[in-house]
Amino acid sequence: MTLSRSLFAAALFAIAPTTACATTGARPGAAPSLTPTDAHESVSTQIVTPTRESSEPELFAAGERALSDGRWRDAVDAFDLLLAAAPASSHAPDALYGLGTAHEALGERDSARTRYRELSTRFPESPHARAALIRAIDIHAYLEEWAPLGDAAGELLARTDLELLDRVLGLGAQGLSRIEAGDDGGASHDVQAGLDLVEENRFGESGRTPTAIAQLRFALAEIRRTRSERINFVPPPPEDAFGGYLEARCTGLLDAQGAYTDAMHGVDPHWAAMAGYRVGEMYRTLHRDVMAVPTPPKVKVEKDRQIFFAAMHLRYRVLLEKGLKMMNGTLELAAKTHDASAWIVRAEASKRDLEKALEDEKATLASFPFTEAEMKRALELLVAKGAKAH
Repeated sequence: MTLSRSLFAAALFAIAPTTACATTGARPGAAPSLTPTDAHESVSTQIVTPTRESSEPELFAAGERALSDGRWRDAVDAFDLLLAAAPASSHAPDALYGLGTAHEALGERDSARTRYRELSTRFPESPHARAALIRAIDIHAYLEEWAPLGDAAGELLARTDLELLDRVLGLGAQGLSRIEAGDDGGASHDVQAGLDLVEENRFGESGRTPTAIAQLRFALAEIRRTRSERINFVPPPPEDAFGGYLEARCTGLLDAQGAYTDAMHGVDPHWAAMAGYRVGEMYRTLHRDVMAVPTPPKVKVEKDRQIFFAAMHLRYRVLLEKGLKMMNGTLELAAKTHDASAWIVRAEASKRDLEKALEDEKATLASFPFTEAEMKRALELLVAKGAKAH
């Protein structure tokens, strides 16, 4: 989440001008109270620090000014002090949203998420509660907090003040939470409901894809990836069924890649980075699984075993090359958008592993007593022989 996204969140922070002027001085020795004393006046807590004495309205106004000026740390200090001294203040909902905005701008996502969730839980009727839930959902997804993501999505979907795109966001978040927990059936139900809304209302057909739809597409891709990777080759399928297994696995991979690609078109580059990493890993995983296939029992001659082994390396090396290409693209995007999330750390590690795997492939192929051209010819003959047999 870049600073520009945090500034966008700050732009959402709107406080009615009458709010900062609604209180007066506190009664000496009395517990803080915000119960109106008449139609025009309410009681305000005087807040004393080692350096100054302030009232709730003064602290709130100071935090609001700091937000407007982009002085994020000053805003945090003012709102934190206000909430610590007067947690039941009439300014509390607005201060919590301001805190979330300021923490997010500072890159302190844990603190921002905590304040947004506190606001939505304690003050669900606040005008900021819906926006706070939406921001919390974004941060939960960024931090890969899948179970809390589902909780926040359920809370959002239960609200009665949602716009249609908010509902798409909630369904995508709930579906993503479920698929990451292994519930592809429940996830599929949520995601399909979201896709239906997108199609019925023609969302995202012009311009960049909204974040809500990018998340929904990512969840769809995760469902497809999970299902395709359940098709494995150990123990090996019957020899005459291997081609069908491989075709089903590859079809699932390409279907998932299509949905990941849709997610890459979102206005939020972080979803593009997440999707790019997943595509690269899918190719790497498929290579690992295919290369685990043992030599067919009927191949008994050592030279034939070598040819089979070499042909497998030669034929499926392209999967590593495709995976590395996706990782490079993901890291290039991250450099442009200053994304330093856990997904990027994984992409860097995966790139190193893929580069090492390709080096090992080249060394393996060079160790055989025949050239790569001879291996390609042998592979062509094997493919032709298999086609003739069917």
